Amino acid sequence: MRLSPEHIQAGKLGKWLGKHGVNPDLWSFRRGPVARAMVAGLLPATSPLLGLHHILAVVLAVVLRANVPTAVVVQTVNNPLTIPIYYTMAYHVGEVMLGRPAKYESHIAEKIKKLDETEGIRSKLRMLAGELAMVAVPLLVGCTVIGVVVSAAGYGLIYAIWPEEPKEEKRG
Repeated sequence: MRLSPEHIQAGKLGKWLGKHGVNPDLWSFRRGPVARAMVAGLLPATSPLLGLHHILAVVLAVVLRANVPTAVVVQTVNNPLTIPIYYTMAYHVGEVMLGRPAKYESHIAEKIKKLDETEGIRSKLRMLAGELAMVAVPLLVGCTVIGVVVSAAGYGLIYAIWPEEPKEEKRG
């Protein structure tokens, strides 16, 4: 049995995706769809939205008409081994982009001691929420800047190393 576009569109996922779900570029390993897949995979990989990277990569691949398998594989560059290094770097990039000196990590020991000395779970949660807010903005800015740069570089890299495909002649 061969899956036809009509068969795919008749299912629940097909109805949700509409005409985008049967786009041949989503499964094509040609230069254009693969280059767009670099963007669709690297952009979510650099976001701080842990747990949503795969979903974002697939949605972005459909929207950009990119190769879905490549987008999903590419987004795994941000994995448990690279996350601590990447998010630390993204935080520092965000601090620089916001024009603030990166001084947060110099006070971590003091903040942990203050948290230990704080009485009551509500007070501790309030303190943690305040600390999270101080880190979240530079982290988001840094992730966005790095994501745009890395995605553009991945897109350009595919076009630089992948030979141009011969154009098909129209038969008349």
